[in-house]
Amino acid sequence: MDLLITLLLSTLVQFLLFVYLRGRIEQQLNATDLLKNVQTEIDAMVRELNLSAERNIGVLESRIAEMEVLLGKADQRAIVLQRELERRDRASEVYSQMRRALPEPPVETPTVTLGPDALAPSPEVSDIAAPQPVLSQPAPPKPLKQRVVDLRLEGKSPREIASLTGATQGEVELILSIQQDLFGSAT
Repeated sequence: MDLLITLLLSTLVQFLLFVYLRGRIEQQLNATDLLKNVQTEIDAMVRELNLSAERNIGVLESRIAEMEVLLGKADQRAIVLQRELERRDRASEVYSQMRRALPEPPVETPTVTLGPDALAPSPEVSDIAAPQPVLSQPAPPKPLKQRVVDLRLEGKSPREIASLTGATQGEVELILSIQQDLFGSAT
């Protein structure tokens, strides 16, 4: 009977060992399934990342297009302003040429009749110094842009600035708008 018990025990241990090893083998075979599951999940994540990247690229392209439109508008404003400044400079140049071309008004010289005492120095005349010629040239006019900005800094409205400078209200608003775009809200 001892032998029978030993044999039964030995068979039981072998059976348990068989079950354990079989479970381990199945786990190894199931690792392939697990690997397939991981690969499927990775593929899904890659697809999701690709969709997200395409969406981001679309957003970037639309913003680039908006920036190009804004740059085009800014270029147009700069061109209009440059033309207007050139026109103003030409107008002020023509004005100063016309001013130089005008004949100076004749200077009236008083006529003095001399009497017999005229050659004698008078105390009143000797104290008076000879008149010195005044050599003053008018200051060159400020450019329209500078005048507009100065008047705006003084608190004038675009309508008032237009009437003071002789420019149109649209020109004044354009100059102020570009000035504000260039230097912020300081003007």
